Amino acid sequence: MMPRQSPGQFTQAQTHGAERGLSRFEGFSDAVFAIALTLLIVEIKVPGSPDGPHGYSDLARAMIEQWREHLALVLCYVVIGAYWLQHHYSGRIYAKTDHWFGAINLIFLLAIVVIPYPIRVWCFHFGTRFERAASVTLVVGLALTACTWMAKWFYGMPGRRVMDERLAPDFLQQMTRRYGMATLLQIAAIPVVFALPRLGVAIALLCVAFFLLPQPKPRYKPGEEPDAEEKLSE
Repeated sequence: MMPRQSPGQFTQAQTHGAERGLSRFEGFSDAVFAIALTLLIVEIKVPGSPDGPHGYSDLARAMIEQWREHLALVLCYVVIGAYWLQHHYSGRIYAKTDHWFGAINLIFLLAIVVIPYPIRVWCFHFGTRFERAASVTLVVGLALTACTWMAKWFYGMPGRRVMDERLAPDFLQQMTRRYGMATLLQIAAIPVVFALPRLGVAIALLCVAFFLLPQPKPRYKPGEEPDAEEKLSE
């Protein structure tokens, strides 16, 4: 039996720039996700505060009238949270980073930081005469975010450039189909949203919601499964 390879041992794949482990890469990404999620509540201005609603006679009614802001908070949390779950899951798939993988990840994180804007645009214009334009903005924003995620995936694929070489080929093919179908559906929602705004938005959001579900357990080549200690350290 061949000796077991560690995730950092790559013999065939060509990487670019300085190669590093995942600890700092994941730590930085997690910090961006955490800040993006934490700042969401700051956007909701409390009635009576300097920037909040004034002139109300019923506090409960004033808070209910902020339903668009509450909806935006929930949708932003769900979308960013879904991508964080996939980011966390992919820690079992990627084994290291290089320059271009890090650069693509920065673009992906930019999309994560920006995505609350199109979500809030849609929430604040839902049911108004600007709903169509707001829906297009949202669907395009979600599609671009999905494309940046797929860019990371496809960069890592050739020759297992930054992926764990021990993963079974059929597992990577399965995940490529899952991620690819979700991304293609989000792209397909763009022409739909021009004709049927709410249907286009529904398709895009359902694709995001799909990734709130558990993903398949990583499968490895025979005899190359990580040991229990390595699994616990991931």
